[in-house]
Amino acid sequence: MKHWSPAVKAFLGIFIFYEVVGWIFISAYQRLDQLQLINGNNSPLADMTFQALTATAEVVLPILLLLYLIRFQKAYALPYVYSYALSTGLIQGLKHLVFTDALRPLAYFASSGIKWHIIPGLLISEFNSMPSGHTGAAFFMFFWVAVLLRRWFWGALAGLIAVGVAYSRVYLFQHFPVDTLVGAAIGVGSSALFYSIHYAKSSSK
Repeated sequence: MKHWSPAVKAFLGIFIFYEVVGWIFISAYQRLDQLQLINGNNSPLADMTFQALTATAEVVLPILLLLYLIRFQKAYALPYVYSYALSTGLIQGLKHLVFTDALRPLAYFASSGIKWHIIPGLLISEFNSMPSGHTGAAFFMFFWVAVLLRRWFWGALAGLIAVGVAYSRVYLFQHFPVDTLVGAAIGVGSSALFYSIHYAKSSSK
């Protein structure tokens, strides 16, 4: 870990804290209680905030970051692409080949009779819940943001934004908390792997 900057260490600290708290949370509460605690505590401001956070993990921002790397930090471009490919491949493989029957909250609780908070006009998926692709993309991408920014404050901020994306996926009724925990682990693991390989190759030259 000597080659990891203060920003990356801060990011990883936020990630580990999120994973520990998250697994404790899902161990302590049933799925129904988990969703009622998160989705049930809503407001118009939260609706806007979490829709905006979710959008950071969608296609446009990761591509813009790649273009930035190609232009200004070319050495990180290939490790970034490889980690994106691995993270996305693992998540999509798990979704479509392993957890094929994993329903998302809307379908899972379809017969519960509970009136959930659904934002008008927001498309809610019903299938392929495990793991969360948005969360994986957020943690993958913001890991590399931490690599670029280097100072611990920015790494911590990047980690908090990634956690916000994970929380948004549950708040918006798109995923269960466990889906986001697994997605985050895949995103961080993929990025850390290729960052370490990149550093090892750089050090050997």
